[in-house]
Amino acid sequence: MPAQRYSYTAITLHWLIALLLAFQIALGWALEGNNSPELFARYQLHKSVGITILLLSFARLTARLFTSRPPASDGPAWTRALASTVHWLFYLVMILGPITGWLLVSTARVQVPTLLYGIIPWPHLPVGRSWHEPAESIHGAMAWLAIGLFALHIAGALRHQWLLGKPELQRMIPFARGKAAGAAIGALALVGVAFAAGQTIYPERTRPAAEKVPPPVAVTPTTTAVAPVKKDDETIAIDAIKEVPDDAAQPLADWTVASGGRLGFTARWNGEAVDGRFDRWRAAIRFSPDELAKSTIRVTVDLASADTGDGQRDDSLKSSDFFDAGAHPSAVFTARDIRHLGGEKYEARGTLDLRGASNPARIRFTLRIDGDRARVAGTARIDRTAFGVGQGEWAATDAIAAGVDIAFSFTATRPAP
Repeated sequence: MPAQRYSYTAITLHWLIALLLAFQIALGWALEGNNSPELFARYQLHKSVGITILLLSFARLTARLFTSRPPASDGPAWTRALASTVHWLFYLVMILGPITGWLLVSTARVQVPTLLYGIIPWPHLPVGRSWHEPAESIHGAMAWLAIGLFALHIAGALRHQWLLGKPELQRMIPFARGKAAGAAIGALALVGVAFAAGQTIYPERTRPAAEKVPPPVAVTPTTTAVAPVKKDDETIAIDAIKEVPDDAAQPLADWTVASGGRLGFTARWNGEAVDGRFDRWRAAIRFSPDELAKSTIRVTVDLASADTGDGQRDDSLKSSDFFDAGAHPSAVFTARDIRHLGGEKYEARGTLDLRGASNPARIRFTLRIDGDRARVAGTARIDRTAFGVGQGEWAATDAIAAGVDIAFSFTATRPAP
């Protein structure tokens, strides 16, 4: 006896793919607007959902080929041919759509690594840039074809169920062995919810006109900014360290930075702050407040350790469009001109070497020395464009501002005399 209903495996895969397709089509329409964290997040999710649809489609095709299914509905030859065509075109869309999207990502000028749902690495296809334009055209066509097939598929199922009186829906909708009206309404509602979710996920953050961030002002690499420094979960204003300095002479000494220090940065993307930090850095400090002329500071930062809380964005920072960490793994700040600004405030002037460029830079910091232990907190600002951090479309400052704020805090010790 032929099966009267599709298997639970086929039913589950059918509805999973249907909901993901509705979500993906709506999400694709939302991939517009200025570069922003929200748009970046939508693109990453779009890639993840596309690969999921591809894998589920292969599973669904396998189930169709190797498991029993109900016989095709009776009817004129043209309706049966149309139904078969719609089904196989759906497989074309579900497989070719994600593959062309994969080709687009693999051949994009800005190579953004793919992490499925921010967790699982997914490789690029080993193809050349010549594939990009054809893949883009086909990918767009697949989206419109999917919309048309959705309409035909739903219309055909409803026609068989209510105009022809054939139990089509009972064969595919779970728990719809009897009357299918309620199940059909529920299924359509779920598809609608999936579509609405794709349109609204990661909405652009809007600000009242009075709160909108003004266009970024070009800054030089030596511009400094006095700003709060974050350490752990507390904010420590750099002017907050208030203790009477020791009057005793401070010998020139090599200081060792203790673990637990923080080197952070803040960039502005479409006016919105994006915070990050470098997890690996080291400092060689030879310093005495009484012998500033002989004092030196050298800080070496491992650029591959940048962490903004988003794995795909972090991988993009390491790429040739930003830090180019493969060719220039480290940034180095070297200062030999250290000045006392009064009280516990100091300024260190020197050179920052980043991404193959070398430019003047300076930092301001406060210093408290208690015996053989020192506490330091400070800030600086650099112009990323002066170092070529941001190539191609990212070189412009309308999306990502030129000025990047640096904030650091740490403790250090020196050998006991």
